[in-house]
Amino acid sequence: MNQENVDIAMLEEIDNFSVNIAREAGHILLEHFQKPLEINYKGEKDTDPVTTADRISEEYLKQAIKEKFPEHRILSEEEGISCHYSSPFTWVLDPLDGTANFINGLPFFAVSIGVLWRNLPVAGSIYVPVSHKTAEGVYHAFLGNGAFYEDERITVAIDSLRQSLSEMPFQYRSQFRLSGKSRKEPYEVRNLGSIALELALTACGVFQFALFNSPKLWDVLSGVVLVREAGGLIFTYEKKSKDWKELHELETEKTGIDTTHESFQSWSSPLIAGTPGIVNKIVKDIRIHRQPQDWINVLRPGYKKLRESIGKDLLKQKS
Repeated sequence: MNQENVDIAMLEEIDNFSVNIAREAGHILLEHFQKPLEINYKGEKDTDPVTTADRISEEYLKQAIKEKFPEHRILSEEEGISCHYSSPFTWVLDPLDGTANFINGLPFFAVSIGVLWRNLPVAGSIYVPVSHKTAEGVYHAFLGNGAFYEDERITVAIDSLRQSLSEMPFQYRSQFRLSGKSRKEPYEVRNLGSIALELALTACGVFQFALFNSPKLWDVLSGVVLVREAGGLIFTYEKKSKDWKELHELETEKTGIDTTHESFQSWSSPLIAGTPGIVNKIVKDIRIHRQPQDWINVLRPGYKKLRESIGKDLLKQKS
């Protein structure tokens, strides 16, 4: 995709606006933090919590965007696609990333606002109540302008320390296998419970790299822009080729306005982000374990034949 077609003046306007509304949504969350909350659960097993704070934050963000950019499209975690217009811009919102932390009084959560121009990630803002500066603030970036925490430019980690930190999901060994030199590197593993926060901390050099199982688009879009503009690399796992591919723009199987939005809503992929030298090394050394259901599918035909054979033998013995 030709990036020269993107209106840079528009991106600057989007960046300034998204910083402001991310901060305001963050303050809305803080008003509800450590106070009684109405909590509902969603997902197939009703294990994914949603609070009143999520919904109030999301409603504020959507209304603010509609007033400022009425023709832009919006995709949010809680309500999915809320409008379909012809604009190439799509706002992707996570009004409260790290809900479990929020419910339990742990101040590791975020407001995440990412913006797509067609399939290209072009802007992102992440509000956090606790940053690498030990204060609340907004990490933000837009295409070609670098990455910032408030007004301070940030970059991914340059020097690998003896006790470098990495972000990996709990039980990552059940899905990922590191080989070669990567297996022996002394990366101390952390998991903070908020993907947006973890990507922001990767963009400013706290984490050397971050690895995620299968995040959704609203979890990572803003952080993808931040890490890339901070000098880092992003790789996603391509199921067809069974290999890692550097992420420049989102690949969707469908075309057209509505169908592309459906693809955005269902997008999910293992993802690695961080310092170029380390990330390039890890994508060569990391493999994804085959999922249990895949093994079952492979074994099922053979198991069926074995069962039929045993049954026939038993019938012969009885006769």
